[in-house]
Amino acid sequence: MALGLALSGCKPGTRIDLHYLPDFVAGSQNVFRPVKIAVPPTTGSVDPGNYQVGAIYAADGTVQTPLVVADAPRTFNNALLKGLADAGLVPVALDSKPDDGKPPEGSDFILTSDLEQIQVNKRFEAKQTIHGQYFTMRAVVRVKLELSDRDGAVVYSGETTGLENEPPNPLGAEVFLPLETEPAESLSVALSRSIGLLVLEPKFRDALPRRAAEATPASTPTPATQSPH
Repeated sequence: MALGLALSGCKPGTRIDLHYLPDFVAGSQNVFRPVKIAVPPTTGSVDPGNYQVGAIYAADGTVQTPLVVADAPRTFNNALLKGLADAGLVPVALDSKPDDGKPPEGSDFILTSDLEQIQVNKRFEAKQTIHGQYFTMRAVVRVKLELSDRDGAVVYSGETTGLENEPPNPLGAEVFLPLETEPAESLSVALSRSIGLLVLEPKFRDALPRRAAEATPASTPTPATQSPH
């Protein structure tokens, strides 16, 4: 009877599906030369099963709907593979992390990832606007990453955090409407931003071979037969 009473107070979670948004972070595309980078499965403290990432809260603060993501580490890992490919690298998915910490034969680097936090909460308030009931929403994806070369030497170690806040912070007297209203979309933005920010990290960029800068029109010599105008 006690177990039944306890379970009756539990609300079923709503599963949200996340997706990677390509080209989301400006400057994170086609940055590196196409070297092979091994990517083992993402680990961390986040449960690989059905993991509650947050909830939708009613205006009185009570939980309206728990939010659940299935296998969040795998979801992040799949997004990481796509993000590295967008950055110009050739990611190679591994089934497990090598015992010696070195990339397998044929790969130049190995990138490990530990998912430390993945969370989204949507909170309604009592006040109403012309667009409906007012709410705030915050999504966070925080991950620790480590890049090693062929010898197993760590060439980059750091943490990246993707954030998404709704609605955007007001600018002066101007108040912005929410860009995202669904928790799944907000958390997908934070997920994509965490990967894009990794590519923008100067120390991560310095650890990998970069593409040569393309010649600009100003640096391209003018043919002798062509008018300078």
